[in-house]
Amino acid sequence: MSEQGGGAGGIVAVGLALVLLLPVGVVTLLGGGDDCTVSSSSVAQTVAKGSIPEKPIEGYGKEQLANAAAVMNAATALHLDGKAQLVGVMTAMGESGLRVLDYGDAAGPDSRGLFQQRANGAWGSYEDRMDPTISATNFFRKLQTISGWEQMTPSRAANKVQINSDPDYYTKYVAAATKVVNALAGVEVASSTAACVKDGTGSYAAANGTKPGKWGGYDNGKIPQDQLQIIPWTKDQSWIGSMYLRADAAQSLIKMSAAFKEEFGYDLPLNDAYRSFARQEEAKQQYGGNAATPGTSNHGWALAVDFGTTAHNTISYNDDTYTWLKEHAGTYGWVHPAWAEPGGVGPHEAWHWEFYGVKNA
Repeated sequence: MSEQGGGAGGIVAVGLALVLLLPVGVVTLLGGGDDCTVSSSSVAQTVAKGSIPEKPIEGYGKEQLANAAAVMNAATALHLDGKAQLVGVMTAMGESGLRVLDYGDAAGPDSRGLFQQRANGAWGSYEDRMDPTISATNFFRKLQTISGWEQMTPSRAANKVQINSDPDYYTKYVAAATKVVNALAGVEVASSTAACVKDGTGSYAAANGTKPGKWGGYDNGKIPQDQLQIIPWTKDQSWIGSMYLRADAAQSLIKMSAAFKEEFGYDLPLNDAYRSFARQEEAKQQYGGNAATPGTSNHGWALAVDFGTTAHNTISYNDDTYTWLKEHAGTYGWVHPAWAEPGGVGPHEAWHWEFYGVKNA
């Protein structure tokens, strides 16, 4: 409900773009302030025989690239698009390193093939699971039954088919899969996938923008409503009314909430967003030293929110929402300030997050 800080900062550019150009089908990966969701159109081309490069791509040799081509062609045969090709190749990288494995692991000793498909009857015979084209076709047929997979991130779409424990497990293979799919399609990769993948520690890319502060020539808490954007799922709430943020912060929050909703089934619950000067005065009167001095709150710059529970209670450091935000929010440019962290100077608020944004690479 409160926060410290509020230093200078300008409007932060949000969003890195990676365009995966495939003949006939075009796939766009959005990173940085986005949720790395892939959108696509049309049916992707078949990889022609004899077009497999002799030199490795991202460490994958000719045999592995031939398997990737089989996966891509299986998608094309089902009239799927470039995103499906990417999802399939990425999944096979994560499951088998693009090799047809004749063994499983401790979690699935009966797993076999490119996709490590189990001997449970859902993936055909042993021979089917060991055949790159048939196993990929069965993977894509299952993918087609997943409602809304086209709007999911590649890893989340793959997870809906593979049902592994970590829905973001395949994210680290997006960059390599992009380069392999592009190379087999005969085009070059543009820009960078850095914001869509985990770093070497397994953490998501952190927000790298600017701390909230004065912008647009407006005073804190005195920003005209027509300069702000409504947060859609808060419109006309009976208990507090609609909530607003600066447009770039609102757009980033909308995308982050969509990813959260994919996992939890509902939008990120909010208890507060932009706070006018008058409302800052009310908060100071109500919360005393736990509220920022009116005119200094980052809520007054329309660049901070307070997350809550579905019942609009405050969240704690043990809540699933806080855990999810700690892992994912930086990708969208949202930061939990150091003073609010456990062990920080306080006040200790698991719920208070601020928009720094993600600079263009």
